[in-house]
Amino acid sequence: MLAIERRRKIISLLEERNSVLVPELSKIFNVTEETVRRDLEKLEGEGFLKRTYGGAVINDSINAELPLKIREVTNIEGKRAIGIKVAEYISDGHTIMLDSSTTALQVAESIKDKRKITVITNSVNVVSELSNAKDCKVISTGGTLRENSMSFVGHLTEDSIKNFNVDIAVICCKGLDTEKGITESNDMEAEVKKAMLLAAEKTYLVADYTKFNKVSFIKMMKIENVDIIFTDKKLTEEWEQFIANRNVELVYC
Repeated sequence: MLAIERRRKIISLLEERNSVLVPELSKIFNVTEETVRRDLEKLEGEGFLKRTYGGAVINDSINAELPLKIREVTNIEGKRAIGIKVAEYISDGHTIMLDSSTTALQVAESIKDKRKITVITNSVNVVSELSNAKDCKVISTGGTLRENSMSFVGHLTEDSIKNFNVDIAVICCKGLDTEKGITESNDMEAEVKKAMLLAAEKTYLVADYTKFNKVSFIKMMKIENVDIIFTDKKLTEEWEQFIANRNVELVYC
């Protein structure tokens, strides 16, 4: 296994468990503990974790953002299940906005066989994914490219979105909290998603289980601003009641 693949898996384990131990990682990857320590040192230097005695804990800094290449492999099964389920709520002829999240990319993969749909997106990867979809019109927002997320952001992007009225906006977030609401790690990404919400008749929030009970840097919107929340694992009764009280539909995938 290449070092970069091993580090991605370490991040995935941290997302699931919040902490890891050096001896455990050494056995999982069949490498020396010294190799694991070097991996943890590099990931700490990149801001993804904090080393502790014998292991590491995830960096819960509210403005931390994982690179796209790592997010693409984090809880991929859950994100794929969300993408498949969201596709069931999208009909032939719909106009859709997709943000630049890795979960939205899974939605794009699942709607390629829909007929006469139009997809507007700020994601380079979504454009690429849908480039061979036979009956899908793809519109890129344009704007300033963020290399970390391979997305277009900025005033040009927001102005482009404001020119459209669509049936559905599919957006993701970095955190959901009962007090802070829906939050994002980057202010420019947050503004793009707000513009998508305003342009859509309905808004679908796609959020795998790792996003709940987390707060990120930017307050983006209230939970009651979305119509449906799609997630991959059963929430607590408290969360279910909180969502229901705000007249938001909750769909398990």
